[in-house]
Amino acid sequence: MRRPRIVGRGLVVLAGALALKARAALWEDPLWALSGHASATAGYDSNLFAINGGPGDAFASFRPSLDLFRKDSLLSFDAEAWVDWTAFLSQTGSDATDPGFRMTLSYPANVETWTTQAAEVHWTRTTAVNVDVGQRVSVEDALAKYEGDILETGKTTVVGRLLLDRDEFLGAAFDTIDTASLGTTVNYSPNGVFRSGVGYDLTLGRSQPNSPGLAALDQTEQAFTIRAEGEFTPKITGKVSVGAAYSDYTGSFSNSEWDMVAGADVAWKPVDPLVIDLQAGRAPSFNADGDIDVSTSVILAVTQDLGRGFGIRAEVQGGRTTHERRVTYRTDDIEGAGISANYDFTGKLTASVGCDWTHQDSDMSRYTYRRYVATGQVAYKF
Repeated sequence: MRRPRIVGRGLVVLAGALALKARAALWEDPLWALSGHASATAGYDSNLFAINGGPGDAFASFRPSLDLFRKDSLLSFDAEAWVDWTAFLSQTGSDATDPGFRMTLSYPANVETWTTQAAEVHWTRTTAVNVDVGQRVSVEDALAKYEGDILETGKTTVVGRLLLDRDEFLGAAFDTIDTASLGTTVNYSPNGVFRSGVGYDLTLGRSQPNSPGLAALDQTEQAFTIRAEGEFTPKITGKVSVGAAYSDYTGSFSNSEWDMVAGADVAWKPVDPLVIDLQAGRAPSFNADGDIDVSTSVILAVTQDLGRGFGIRAEVQGGRTTHERRVTYRTDDIEGAGISANYDFTGKLTASVGCDWTHQDSDMSRYTYRRYVATGQVAYKF
C-alpha cells in the first residue's frame, strides 16, 4: 500500500458524495440507468514536481464521464468511463490526456457493514507528481480483483481474495510492476454486523526496467494478519488489519526481511451529518524506479454538511517512507493539511474550492520540499 496523496482529495471526496446524492440519468429503464458527469477545474500548483526549488504553474483540467449502473437490485453493477485532460500555462510538457474505465460488482448492494461478494476490473492512465522520483509521471494501471465469502458455517466464514495488477510507469527511466496476490481469512461473526479473524496472503511481484538489458527484481511476500470489519459500535464502521510480512527479494539484488503491515479505513459518525474518517497503512511496495519502499501513512479527515447546500471537509496527514535497495538509502517524512468547501446549487450543478499544503523532509536535499495546491471546480451531472 502506497502512502495516500493529500493533494486534491477533498474535492474528489466532495464531488463523489454529491454525485451519489443527486444521480441524474441520461437514460433509464426499470433496471438500468445511464448518467453523465462533467467537471472543470482550475488552480495553481506551487511545486509542480515535488522537489527542492521546483517550479510552480497554473493549470486547468476537464473531465467528462459516463456511468452505467443497475437500479434497485441486490446485485450492484457499475461501469464508468472517463477522460481527464490537463493543461499547464507554462510547463506545457506536463500536459496530459488520461482515459480510464472501471467496472465493479458487489452483493448484496447498499449495506453499511460488508458485502459477501465483490469484484472490480479497471484500466486507467493517470499523470501526477510522483514524490519518489520528483517528476510528473504517467502510469497505466490494469487491475482485476475479487473478494468474497467462499464458505459459511454458522458464525464462521472463510473469505477468499485474488488480485492481478500491472502498473506500467511510462518512460525508459522507469519500471513495469506486475503483482499477483492470493489470500484467505477465517472470520468469526458473533452478531452478523461485525466479524474478526486471521488472514494469510501470498504475493508475487516483479519490477522490470523498461530499458532493455537491465535485470528485474522479484518479490515473494507472505503476510500474516489479524483482521476485523463491520460495525465496531453503532457509530463506528470500517475495517482494520495488523500483522507481519516476510519479503524475499531476488534478481538485481538479494534481500530478505520481516516487517510490520497494517491498514485501517474507519468512519465515525458521532452526530449526523458529521463524519470523521481515519485511513492508515503500512506495507512494502515497489516504486517507479524499481526500488523497495516501506511506507507508513495516516490521514484523518472531517466532513461536515452545513445545510442549505453547503459542505466542508478538512484533513491532516502524516507519514514516513524508507527507500531501500540492499540497504536503506533515503528516508522521507511527510506532513500535510487540506481544506475544501462545496456548494450545491441545484442538485446537478455544484462548485468547490480547496487548498492543500504538504511538506516533506528527506535525507536527500533534492526531495525536501514544500508545496501547496489551490483549486476551484465546477461540476454538472446530467
